[in-house]
Amino acid sequence: MNPANESLLKKNISLTELQIDNRASLYAEQYRLNGPYMLIYMNYDLDRDEVFYTLIAPGFSRSNTSRMKSDFVRNRSMHQHDYFEFMFVIHGRIIQKMEDRTYTYQEGQCCLVNQNVRHVEIAHENAELMFLAVSNDFFLNIVRSDIHYDKTGHVILQENPIYDLVRKTCSDGSAPQKQYWDFMPSSSPAAAVLEFEQIFGIIIRETADRRPGFLPLVSGLIARILSILLDMGQYTMQKFTLPSDKEEYLFLRIQELLTQTNGCISRHDLASQLHYDPDYMNKIVKRRTGMSLLKYGRNFTLKESARLLAYTDMNISDIMRRLGFTNRSHFYTIFKEKYGLTPNEYRQKKREA
Repeated sequence: MNPANESLLKKNISLTELQIDNRASLYAEQYRLNGPYMLIYMNYDLDRDEVFYTLIAPGFSRSNTSRMKSDFVRNRSMHQHDYFEFMFVIHGRIIQKMEDRTYTYQEGQCCLVNQNVRHVEIAHENAELMFLAVSNDFFLNIVRSDIHYDKTGHVILQENPIYDLVRKTCSDGSAPQKQYWDFMPSSSPAAAVLEFEQIFGIIIRETADRRPGFLPLVSGLIARILSILLDMGQYTMQKFTLPSDKEEYLFLRIQELLTQTNGCISRHDLASQLHYDPDYMNKIVKRRTGMSLLKYGRNFTLKESARLLAYTDMNISDIMRRLGFTNRSHFYTIFKEKYGLTPNEYRQKKREA
């Protein structure tokens, strides 16, 4: 990666806007973006068993280098998210598993994935990747503000299949489709990498500086990225739509409500909001997670209790009351069962980290 860009990415401010729910799920982890967009740079160094990653978004940047285990590199959990994800290969080769399909991406190749596709990246060799995560609202604003004019100054409507995908994904009330787009350089992969690194570099610098007008500028740069991908002289593209079903859509809606309520929602209220029988919903969750609806929902509640212990000064009694626990002994038992520590030990460990 361009050294100037990498030095900017390595600025370290201890904030985060990328939330991971349902970590190590048997079905799929849930990545949530708490902002308009984010750049994620990943550098897999398998020779050293290390991965360097950096996250940068409006208001924060965080970098880290971690030792990799074989299961992290090759057996990571599937995930999906509440945003659009653009993956670009800067160097090397990466395996991308989409649901039950597997694809290989090399230097200069990229893909755009919508929220409904379960997927995971798998590194079998050294590789550098850049991910651009864009929230629904921010992407819709890009679509609405990207106005084109003809030579006489009149507004014209240009066909843009990616914008059509965004509108449909964000606005269609029916069961969402699982769609992703593959893009392959029409000519030199090295030239494609150079062009995209320049654009990523501007986005990184503007995001780090946060000067007035940086959000409209970043919007324009994302629109420019899409225009490059849709230019047949620069890229060839292919759209994929994966099969989906109503049962899976229901499971995703259950996940969404459990996330919004931190698991503090009864089966009756879930059934009332989703208009499904509680026993049927329990079977759906059991098939996909191996857990009952009660235990699955409790994981969201325990995750919120862990967050409150780590990042607030609320006492444990108030945390229990807030999350609907009435039996202190029961709370301590299930918390230790999940995290291997009592709530007090967990808080102490987080503060010493």
